[in-house]
Amino acid sequence: MNIYTKEKRRQILREIVSNHGIGDQHHLQTELARRGIDTTQATISRDLHDMGYVKVQLDHGAYRYDLFEKTAEDSVWRRLKILFKNFVIGVKSTQNLLLVKTSPGNANGVASLIDGLRREEILGTIAGDDTILIVMDTKENCESVEKSLRELLD
Repeated sequence: MNIYTKEKRRQILREIVSNHGIGDQHHLQTELARRGIDTTQATISRDLHDMGYVKVQLDHGAYRYDLFEKTAEDSVWRRLKILFKNFVIGVKSTQNLLLVKTSPGNANGVASLIDGLRREEILGTIAGDDTILIVMDTKENCESVEKSLRELLD
């Protein structure tokens, strides 16, 4: 029987991520189980998303979860460039809509960072498993943001 509450599970999950630099949910699930917390991968995924964690690639090619904090725009752009390099397949626009295709399972993390840009011309994002829809305020601003996002792919 799992005696831990959601808040306690998330506290322990935060501790595991910050102390061990784990980058995949299977290892997180194993570490939680070692601490007596029996949970599913889906619950871990939901917890990580709700707590603001995104998967980032380290310089040596490994991955780890990192807390996405609302920081300065230039910091967000640097992190977004890493995610684009590793997970984004393409960017395409029409009128005031941008479509960003990612590898499966990575749209939410990328969309979260796009939201973190807090740009007024970005009205919002909707993320699925491998697709992000970005709604822009005007066609002109859509073209400008599309150009900026495409540059992240280079």
